[in-house]
Amino acid sequence: MHRKKNKFLAGVGVLALSLTLMVVPQAVAQTEISIWTAFPEMHEFQKSAAETYEKLNPGIKVVATLFPQRALEEKVAAALPAGQAADLISMDAVGLYPYYLAGYVAQAPDDVAAWLVKNFPQSAIDFSKIPGTDKLFTIPLDNSLKLMFYNKDHFKQAGLAAPPQDIYEQMMYGIKLTKYDAAGNPTTSGLDLRVTGGGFGTSQKFWTQVMIPYGIRVLEAVTKEGKVLKGDEWRKYPAGELKWRAGYDNEAGRAALRYYIDACWKYKANSFDVKTDAEGFGLGVTSMFQRESWVVSYLRDYAPQINYGLFLMPKGPAGWGTVGNNMGLSLSKSSRQQKEAWDFAKFLVNDENSVKMFRESGWQPYRVNVDYSSLYKEQPQLKPFMDALQIPGFEIQDYVRIAPAFEIHSRFAEQLMIAFKRQDLVDNPEGIARVIRDAARETNRILDDYDLLAR
Repeated sequence: MHRKKNKFLAGVGVLALSLTLMVVPQAVAQTEISIWTAFPEMHEFQKSAAETYEKLNPGIKVVATLFPQRALEEKVAAALPAGQAADLISMDAVGLYPYYLAGYVAQAPDDVAAWLVKNFPQSAIDFSKIPGTDKLFTIPLDNSLKLMFYNKDHFKQAGLAAPPQDIYEQMMYGIKLTKYDAAGNPTTSGLDLRVTGGGFGTSQKFWTQVMIPYGIRVLEAVTKEGKVLKGDEWRKYPAGELKWRAGYDNEAGRAALRYYIDACWKYKANSFDVKTDAEGFGLGVTSMFQRESWVVSYLRDYAPQINYGLFLMPKGPAGWGTVGNNMGLSLSKSSRQQKEAWDFAKFLVNDENSVKMFRESGWQPYRVNVDYSSLYKEQPQLKPFMDALQIPGFEIQDYVRIAPAFEIHSRFAEQLMIAFKRQDLVDNPEGIARVIRDAARETNRILDDYDLLAR
């Protein structure tokens, strides 16, 4: 009897096991997509978006990794040529373009390119193109457009009713807004200029603040016939058809540097002794400074008491505009899951995620055909950044697409930071001319190293 019972129980066990095996689904094989970035806010957004994407695509696993900015640049330089980089790299497009030229970054497939052209403004597409072609080497993930932040309470206290209209009025405002203690030491900087900091960000802010108003660029293109191209005409020419030279070794370049020297030393509108940038503005010790949209989220989280507004970069005698360099999302040519990686990249810039990225990271999407109205109700200061993309006559500039652009702007920044600290350059036109000439020589030397110098 016991033997029959045991056989019965054994049979039941086998049947139960069989049924279990029948109803338990097989584990879904996962495809892993990796993505690298250097901005903490963007990293958090990418992780959050990845969680949603994984739910919609059960066979996909996204691994997002954050690096300090310089570390990412070094990592990409070593890993891309070795075929060991992430599938997707979130980085300034000017930094990624040399890797495309070297064959390490994939060109966007036709279907992806068509989708981008349909959904992004022309400026974003132009910034993502391979010069002289309609081919794209990056997805325009976000746009680091620069505008001026200003403290409304400081303006009211100084009797200033409206933002400055040009760079000269901006200087006068800066002088009036600067405050001092009883010993004559500055306690508030009226016009906070970017005079220190690593990388090419310093030269970028100089470019935006004074080079555009004076009508000059770091680099100017020259055709084989010797014609100097204006503005963004260089985009029409394929790589290899143009030569380049420093575009600032002239009176306008000297005037641009003189503006900074006067602000720092002659008029003391900018101070080396006061906290600067977003931190200084959040502490209420700077009145005006130039930055990107991420500062709106920073102030929301860390300095909600600051009563502030924004205005477009002021006009100059020869120009009006800003730098809106494309922070691209490019795909490693060695990626083993190209189709899946491109699909995830498109997902990151769809309608919903464009709003989500703007809200969570503070970084400005390039897409203008998306409804951001709910976000503007929460953070109205974000709206001027999107509006600036569509204002007639307000020029959006970006870096030229040549291999040494990153190096040139970085070295130019180092030269500028040395000059900014030189009080002896006040009312010293010969000294200023020498600084500009020496910086231009280095720009041209780098171009010559790459056989790109226009002679």
